[in-house]
Amino acid sequence: MRDDDRALRDQLRSTDPARELLPPSSAWLDLRMEQIMTDRPATGTGTRTAKASRPFFRWWMPAAGIAASLAIAAAIIVPLTLGGPEPSVEVLKAPQGGDLASGSCLMLEPATVAAQEQAFAARVLQIQGDTVVLEVTERFIGDVADRVEVTQVDALTSDFSGVPFEVDQSYLVGALDGTITGCGVTGADSAELRAVYAAAFPD
Repeated sequence: MRDDDRALRDQLRSTDPARELLPPSSAWLDLRMEQIMTDRPATGTGTRTAKASRPFFRWWMPAAGIAASLAIAAAIIVPLTLGGPEPSVEVLKAPQGGDLASGSCLMLEPATVAAQEQAFAARVLQIQGDTVVLEVTERFIGDVADRVEVTQVDALTSDFSGVPFEVDQSYLVGALDGTITGCGVTGADSAELRAVYAAAFPD
């Protein structure tokens, strides 16, 4: 080896930052080589996907919670605000009669009540002029709307077979051909009339 080569090698060694470190052992080199061969480096695509997904989930989770809360609130508040669906309304005619003789009614039998096309229990919501508004609370037979309107009975001109309605009072009502039946079939919701209706429409 020429002197110039030796001088150049010494100069290179003097610039080596690891010149004073001991050479690694063969065992350490074998272990490091095994780690290099077995480790699976993460791909660039996977890293970007993981980093990109975190902001999405941080945004999506609170938004989903807010949307769910709004949906629940709407389901509760909207029916309360709107008051639910409009009740169905049906109009029935008041009992028809003639002179006082026609008001001579026979004793009420369950068969007479059972022969009604419509029979129901109701409470008087209001009376506007001569129109009575009944809220149906129970149906025994026939298709009956949620509310029934009927003309108030005039005690002076009727045959006395009908029953005048009063606000906030409950009644049992029978009807045929769209007309409320008098002669005791329709009357105040009493224990006696309830017993007749129960016999006419057993469970």
